[in-house]
Amino acid sequence: MPPRRPLPWFAASALIAFFIAALPLLTWYVRRVGDGSDEPLGVIALVAALVALGTAAGLGQRDRVQLRPVPMLAGSCLLALAQFGPWGVPPLVVGLLAVAVVAASLRMPRGKAGVVALLVLSLPLVASLDFFAGYPLRLAIAEIAGGLLGLGGLAVERAGVMLVDGDRIVGIDPPCAGIRMLWSACFVAAVLAARLRLGWTRTLALTGLAAGVVMLGNGLRAAIVFFPESGRVEWPEWAHPAIGLVIHAGVLLAVFGLAERLGRLKRPPENSRPWVLGRRAAVVTLALLATAGGVTIVSRGAPAPPADPGDWPATLHGVALTSLPLSPVETRFAAAFPGSIARFAWGDAEVILRRTDRPTRRMHPAAHCLRAAGFETHAEPAFRDADGLLWGASIARRDGRRWQIYERYTSANGDAFTDASTWYWQALLHPRRGPWTAITVIRPAATSTVPLRG
Repeated sequence: MPPRRPLPWFAASALIAFFIAALPLLTWYVRRVGDGSDEPLGVIALVAALVALGTAAGLGQRDRVQLRPVPMLAGSCLLALAQFGPWGVPPLVVGLLAVAVVAASLRMPRGKAGVVALLVLSLPLVASLDFFAGYPLRLAIAEIAGGLLGLGGLAVERAGVMLVDGDRIVGIDPPCAGIRMLWSACFVAAVLAARLRLGWTRTLALTGLAAGVVMLGNGLRAAIVFFPESGRVEWPEWAHPAIGLVIHAGVLLAVFGLAERLGRLKRPPENSRPWVLGRRAAVVTLALLATAGGVTIVSRGAPAPPADPGDWPATLHGVALTSLPLSPVETRFAAAFPGSIARFAWGDAEVILRRTDRPTRRMHPAAHCLRAAGFETHAEPAFRDADGLLWGASIARRDGRRWQIYERYTSANGDAFTDASTWYWQALLHPRRGPWTAITVIRPAATSTVPLRG
């Protein structure tokens, strides 16, 4: 017996309540997608999800998409509580909760899992994935690449995210983590899951297999690129991006093949699906609420007191640091930063120091802020200065001018890291090694006279 259709006024009221509760989230979403601090890839996923919903709504009466007002009203209350309560729930977690509310409120006999996956991918995830997942992915890639090179007869050892072959050392830099390849593979998997109308189990299986294929592909790419990077062979400059494109294409073809195989599997009985979908939607909602609570507990607590000016170094590489006032944007950022921030002039360059006693998402790379300010950024290989210290490096461009950006994260016991993701995981696993200091150097490209040179 087909489910009863809800009363039009009740469904409309639930939909209006949801949009009112989600209005702060929508404002954040538009600002985050438009300010350049994250990749605008989520818009593509959002359009694909809407197309998939429109296609499903145009099917026959039996497969018609319907709205369940009661879960939507309850979810609207949760959204309002998460955003307006004293919990400090991060907007991205609120976005995941909103997706869970939509999942629980839609009645779709088939293809629902693919639409939900597209809605998750529609959120601005790339910068957060880069921060949280970049280092673990690079570890896995280094392990896979080292194993492949070992099978080829090379005695290569993995040291963190470095591949060591005698006196040759090749690092798996942050851009090599494959975050964008991971996103695109998951996007293709979600589109195919919605197109083939796969259930939850097969959609999760396809997404997991796509992530696994991405890791294997990136490991293979790192193993191939190891040869020119280590000086064993000489290849033209275009070979590096060409290899990446070929591996990326191979990964997407593999996802298509996996989706085709999963689509041939026998579907479970129809009479068991509505109960299973409802239960899973409830589990997803509870899991997201638990995640929000965990993030809130970790992020709450009094920020560390501002550092005394005497705590900051007086020089860098022998050149005096002259204290500068924080800009209005930096002042607003410092108000929510769990620690202290200082800004200095260093010759014709600028140095920004951040200090915190806990792992925090706000210790993000400078490129995130620069992109939000309208700069175009490009990652560069790690840089070793005249004193032998390693720095993460990138280039920023705006209005025809170029700046070199160098970053380094240090702990109280002398450990140093060249990227934020590696620092975050080390701080999370070794909390007693704080406080940690992030050093960001911004200097004019090619014309700077400050002594940060190789």
